[in-house]
Amino acid sequence: MNRKICVSLGRIPFGTCLQLASAWPLVEIRMDLIKPDPEKIETLAMHCRQWIATCRPGNHTEHDRTVLLAAAIRAGATYADIEYEAEPGYRQALVDLAKQYRCKIIISYHNFESTPDINTLNRIIKRSTAMGADCVKLAVTANSPADCARIMSLYSRHSGLVAFAMGEAGKITRMAAPFLGADFTFASIDEAHLTAPGQLTASQMEVIYRILDENKRK
Repeated sequence: MNRKICVSLGRIPFGTCLQLASAWPLVEIRMDLIKPDPEKIETLAMHCRQWIATCRPGNHTEHDRTVLLAAAIRAGATYADIEYEAEPGYRQALVDLAKQYRCKIIISYHNFESTPDINTLNRIIKRSTAMGADCVKLAVTANSPADCARIMSLYSRHSGLVAFAMGEAGKITRMAAPFLGADFTFASIDEAHLTAPGQLTASQMEVIYRILDENKRK
């Protein structure tokens, strides 16, 4: 299985999550969608090889999200994902805890409507790094090929970046990200369990990367 593919797990039963977490080299556990009890997180951690702990706002209070992400960090999460717009106190507490447990911090910016201009994107990356990011994730929305080109151009200026465009037009950016410098790109387990617009499935990604690898050898 391709280590550049991070399989995002959400809206599935906890038992299914355990099975899939052990099957892939890198997974994202969407705790806001799976809703594990804090005491189950250690069990989950034992089934993961490498994993990203993510708990988006909406389904949990800020306190509950802190408890879940802190438990994941203590249990050995490889990365903890914190939103760019998060309240500073909430963010800093998790950043400080992550440093104690050698967990890498992803600061993630999402835009579900458009792709900001290049100056705005560069500013977001710079601010995210100042916030304590080991990896900056940019997930914007592509409404044109120019949007895709703009988000992909960031790799020539920045390291420690996972940047792509959501939506149908942005699929090419998801596939291209590892070739441009991203440590990984996101995929879903299947078409019924997408966790973001425009995601490809892990099996689709595997086929694409296998074909590209075969062509490179010729």
